[in-house]
Amino acid sequence: MDDDLRTLEHVLRERAAEIPHIQQVPPTLRARARRRIVRNGLSSVLAVGLLVAGASGALAGLGALRGSSVTPHTQPSSIVSTSSCIAANLRATASLDGAAGSVGGSIELTNTGAETCTLEGRPTVTIFSSPSQEVPVNVAKVIPQWQANGSSPPPGWPVVSLRPGAAAAIRVSWTNACPQLTGPALWTVDLGSGRGTLDVSGAEAFPPCNGAAEPSTLEVGPYEPSPGV
Repeated sequence: MDDDLRTLEHVLRERAAEIPHIQQVPPTLRARARRRIVRNGLSSVLAVGLLVAGASGALAGLGALRGSSVTPHTQPSSIVSTSSCIAANLRATASLDGAAGSVGGSIELTNTGAETCTLEGRPTVTIFSSPSQEVPVNVAKVIPQWQANGSSPPPGWPVVSLRPGAAAAIRVSWTNACPQLTGPALWTVDLGSGRGTLDVSGAEAFPPCNGAAEPSTLEVGPYEPSPGV
């Protein structure tokens, strides 16, 4: 504050020295001029003070921001993640019946693990006449059994959630096994995405060869909840 007063005094002295000494100027006019000079000087000093005060406040605010760390507020997620089923935690069994030159039914995948898992989409089903001999078939995609029955979609479908002990079903139908097989067929289910392949038990039946010139066809549906579990 003392520096401001000294600055003001210096400014006033300089302004006063600039006024020419005229004897004929009336005293009232001279006093009025001096008062105007003083007012202008005070206004300049106050403006400088306000600028300095504002800059100091801004610098102090920036320093406070640098010294504090802002932690964003995040709400905890309420979504519980359920992992995809893997072959190691599933058991595959078939329920097939022969009719009109075909073998059809379903393959059930039962969750033998301790945690709930999910299945979605359509697996790759392969048939072998021996452990090393794959049966050539034309694979056809078909609708799930619930849709073929005219029912409403199951809750959550096309995702099938399997709690421990629950099962998903795959609709299958195989026709025209040519050339004619002489032994039981071996079925496998590949879950895809590196989740493993399952051997299917109870799928030894096979259809007759009704036309060697016709292709052998395997119909495969998507995963759906098993109606039996």
